[in-house]
Amino acid sequence: MKHFVTVLAALLTGTTALAADDANLRVVATNVKSDQGKIFVWVYDKKDDWLSDRYRTQKAVAVAGNRNGDRVTVELLLPAGEYALSIFQDVNDDGKLERNFIGIPKEPAGLSNNLRPKFGPPKYKDAKFAVTVGTVTEQKIELQ
Repeated sequence: MKHFVTVLAALLTGTTALAADDANLRVVATNVKSDQGKIFVWVYDKKDDWLSDRYRTQKAVAVAGNRNGDRVTVELLLPAGEYALSIFQDVNDDGKLERNFIGIPKEPAGLSNNLRPKFGPPKYKDAKFAVTVGTVTEQKIELQ
């Protein structure tokens, strides 16, 4: 009933208001080429934690049954703030991102703002974006 009231209010007022428990971050992973494994989204909110195992939260979604063409959508509910994302397709379903000997991902991966660093590791400041309460922020990230 709560969602019906929210939708009705949005239709009558022309706004895109969200209920308190609706997702406010939509992550669309593109270039997903197989139904294998899961899409992992790691959410960071501190520069010092960026790309470490000290993420703020994470969410995993099975690719099989959730892939629409070459896309998988993952939705999260976060407090207002600045965040950066690291996502990957865990093809071998072991719960971790496989990397080569110099640290480059061996499984399909991507970063928020579709960041593609050319030299050196990706910087938090280049991947961060804002999330607000009451609106949906979308990050479309192409897996490489």
